[in-house]
Order: sequence, then structure tokens, then C-alpha cells
Amino acid sequence: MFYSSKIFGKLNSGLSGPQVTGIVAAVNFVTTLMSLPLLSKFGRKTLMFWGNAAMAAVLIGTGYCSIKTYYTVMIGLVMVFITLFEFSSGPITWLYMSEIMQDKAQTIATFLNWLMNLGISWFVPSLIDTFGGDNIGAGWLFIGCGGLTTIGTLFILAYMKETMGKSPQEIEEMFTVNREYEEIQMQKQIIADYSG
Repeated sequence: MFYSSKIFGKLNSGLSGPQVTGIVAAVNFVTTLMSLPLLSKFGRKTLMFWGNAAMAAVLIGTGYCSIKTYYTVMIGLVMVFITLFEFSSGPITWLYMSEIMQDKAQTIATFLNWLMNLGISWFVPSLIDTFGGDNIGAGWLFIGCGGLTTIGTLFILAYMKETMGKSPQEIEEMFTVNREYEEIQMQKQIIADYSG
């Protein structure tokens, strides 16, 4: 978290901002190691869908706790969020991109990812101030991120394809077949529109 010291440093939780940031880093490290076996046991789509659905709920809960000043619960929810992230979106995004994209597309996707990170690091402080100061602003920011994560979860459900256990050729065929099918359906629709 970019601003964990700033956000958590003002909480009356008995821990300083750097202490909470250290705990965040430790949880991040441990859960990253724990997530590796899950990637080979469960499907990418399954982990992404359930992980993102749970993250959306945790983010909304974190925002509520921030607004209501339930700081101890808020810190616990942040640790749960980090754990869920490292079991789903953290590693799977990069793994999935390498499975379905060619090198040029991966480069563009990586650039856009880091551009979004830069934008978040740039605008978050002013967004928190705009939404009403420290705990209330952070709370609404968490709730907004929970809403965006909900939209992402629906996107995963609708569009993400399972690639676990498939060869690169099978993955390419999976996406090529769908593209050809969509083109045929579009041509049929155009013919129907002109003949009707």
C-alpha cells in the first residue's frame, strides 16, 4: 500500500504507521509464498473470481470501519485483503497475461498497469482530502475501490477463460475459435439486417 504509513499512522490502534506498514509487508511476503501451490491446484479463473469477490467485500468493510473509526478491525481487514490479493490478482494477473498474450501485448499491458499505479500514487492524497479528510476520506476511497473490484469480478466471470493445464497451442485455439465464431455471428447479423 502506497500510503499505509500515512493512513495507519493517524489511527488510535496502539501501533505506529511504520509498525503497521511492517506488518503489511510481512503478511504480503508470507502469503506470496503460500499462494504458489494454489496456482497449480486450482484454476486461474476460480482463484481470480472468488479472490476478487472476497476482496470487494473486504474493501467495502474496510471503508466502513475507517468511517466509523473501528481501527483495529480495519487493520485486520487490510491484512485479509493483502492475503486475498496474493492468492488471486497479485500473481494470477501476470501468469494469465503470459499465457494468453504475445510479447508486444504483454509490454503494453505492463505499461498500462504501471501507469495506473503512478496515477493512483499521484491522486490518492487529494482524493482522500476531497472526500472529507483522513478517516472519512480513506473510508470512501476504500468503498470506491470495493465497487471497482466488484465490477472487475463481474468482468472475470463473463470474459476470463480457464487456461490451467492447457498447452500454448490449446490456449491460442481457444481464443481463435471464439474470434472466428464472433465474426461469423456478426456477418449473419449484418445479412439479417440488410435482408429484413
